[in-house]
Amino acid sequence: MPQPQGPRPHHRRAAAAGSLVLAVLCLGGGPATAAPTAERPARGADGGHRPDVRLLDTITVPVGTVLDGVPFGGVSGIDYDPRSGRYVALSGDRSEPAPARLHVLRLPLDAKGFAVRTPQPAGSTVLSGPDGKPLPRRTVDPEAIRWAPGGKGLLWAGEGDAAAGLPPFVREAAPDGGHRRELPLPAAYRPVLGADGTPVSGVRARQAFEGLTLSLDGSKVVTLTEGSLVQDGPAPTAAAGSRSRLLVQGRADGRPLGEFVYPLGPPTDAGPVPAGTRRGASEILAVNETDYLVVERTAKSGTDFGIRIWWTTTVGATDVNGRAALAGSERVMPKRLLFDFATAGVAPDNVEGLTWGPRLADGSRSLVLVSDDSAGAFGSPGTAFHLLAVRPGLLAVHSPDVDHDGCVDRADLRRLLRSGRAGDLNGDGRTDGRDIRLWGSYGRTFPFPRGD
Repeated sequence: MPQPQGPRPHHRRAAAAGSLVLAVLCLGGGPATAAPTAERPARGADGGHRPDVRLLDTITVPVGTVLDGVPFGGVSGIDYDPRSGRYVALSGDRSEPAPARLHVLRLPLDAKGFAVRTPQPAGSTVLSGPDGKPLPRRTVDPEAIRWAPGGKGLLWAGEGDAAAGLPPFVREAAPDGGHRRELPLPAAYRPVLGADGTPVSGVRARQAFEGLTLSLDGSKVVTLTEGSLVQDGPAPTAAAGSRSRLLVQGRADGRPLGEFVYPLGPPTDAGPVPAGTRRGASEILAVNETDYLVVERTAKSGTDFGIRIWWTTTVGATDVNGRAALAGSERVMPKRLLFDFATAGVAPDNVEGLTWGPRLADGSRSLVLVSDDSAGAFGSPGTAFHLLAVRPGLLAVHSPDVDHDGCVDRADLRRLLRSGRAGDLNGDGRTDGRDIRLWGSYGRTFPFPRGD
């Protein structure tokens, strides 16, 4: 391909559309509240009226269902392996009523949604601890799971028990559930209790590693806390938000590679907010090198949940890697509302798992979500699986930050057409005007303010 010195003539219009906003995306310092949070649906490159995200189907597995001879329920994480077409679902019931375990499932699709009304079991596995034995009752709180590259193992996260001083963790397991290793945990996350048992620093009880994802190349592990660390500020409440930490680590050695602040907003549902309402980030899923989807959960009661999916990015956010405590002046990750179950007419229940599924017949990307039924303890009817369709051309499979300098600006546009695979933002195997339009739409999705 020729080496152009800038946008070709027939691309100038598309480039100009994005440059007005995107030229200011290199962000400087500024208060954490300066990053935008947009609650209107994101619009993609085509500018049409097709919904960005649609709910296609929901199936529910009743409380008390037994698969492969073990109870099925309490599911807190899910992941899809495109090579085998299988899903792995993690039970988060703290090794009760059965040992901490995972289920391998099949959920075939047809033109209307799920092709089955109950997942097809393909095996279950008990997770082992470092001693090779099943994990004892109440010593672990499994929350998220991902296949290792090639389906040759599993990465899973546990919250630990901050009230007892037990730290959260990310562990790698063999396909049979056997323990392989545990990634090192940065000191800031370790729960520290005062003499009276009051938390001094580290993760809060039941607000630790709820979200886990891998980079698309499998080289990085990314975790997200459900709420703020003790030293970073108060926990989220019905009236106020919080600041979660997104941590990027090398999968091979656990070395911290980056850390960013995710702004967890307060509940914004219409009408009065009941006392005791809680909000937290319950899952994260990688979109490309810089962008993620985050599930935010508003719990009004044991069966009344508000579930929203946000599109967020580390582009322009302050890297707080290694900071023992946040100062409050960090620029947080901007985010845009992608889907709200309140608009779908379906009660989502307690959604805790999110994964990409297979590509749909119309070219849309599928998202599969799963809820935690808490073994029916709070009146949940069962484990819900939701199938969403994401419009083609909405999300870039490679970051618009083409040159990986932490901002999106005209330098990325100049490099896009000659950057090879990195410039193929829409993933169609070539770099052309469609990618320039997608690059331009990024600025409309994240209308960053000018830095100080």
